[in-house]
Amino acid sequence: MDISQDFSAIKRLCKLIRFGSIAFVGGVLSLYLITWCWPSVTGLGHPALPVLRIAGLPATAMATLSIGDRMLFAAISLPYLAALVWAFFRLGKMLSGFERAEFFERATVGHLRAFAGYLLLAKALSLLAMHARVALMGHILGREKSHAALNLSSDDMAVLLMCALFFLVARMMEEGRRLAEENREFV
Repeated sequence: MDISQDFSAIKRLCKLIRFGSIAFVGGVLSLYLITWCWPSVTGLGHPALPVLRIAGLPATAMATLSIGDRMLFAAISLPYLAALVWAFFRLGKMLSGFERAEFFERATVGHLRAFAGYLLLAKALSLLAMHARVALMGHILGREKSHAALNLSSDDMAVLLMCALFFLVARMMEEGRRLAEENREFV
């Protein structure tokens, strides 16, 4: 395989990742929007239909709430969704840099670091939002004395580990760029 074929494969992979990330973010946003705006659709209860729900809430919970209460639940989730969208926006910028063969450029590495940081922030905000939704639902249902629990799954830990790995890769890319610049100065 020559270099042009390798670069073509990188471009195709970048486009595939971009398409997958757009589908993922679109799916997440759709889930939240449907749950907030049309909650009766989310908990139809028919065994052949999928049940949509937001983490921390029973599938039929949103259908029993007033529009004001649903908007309060929406407000709790907006910081998480904004961080998630911005993380994947930065991922798209990084992939664009890769498609231009700017693998170690300052901007590309900055986009990788920002993606990892915003994804980490989004994960932390999603965990906080989930616990806030549970607490708010308990308050609305009159269960102020319900038990609080911290819910952290292996998937949550995997995302946190992935973010740490991206930070490490970004740091290694920065070091590689710094060494290349230093070598150019000697020549």
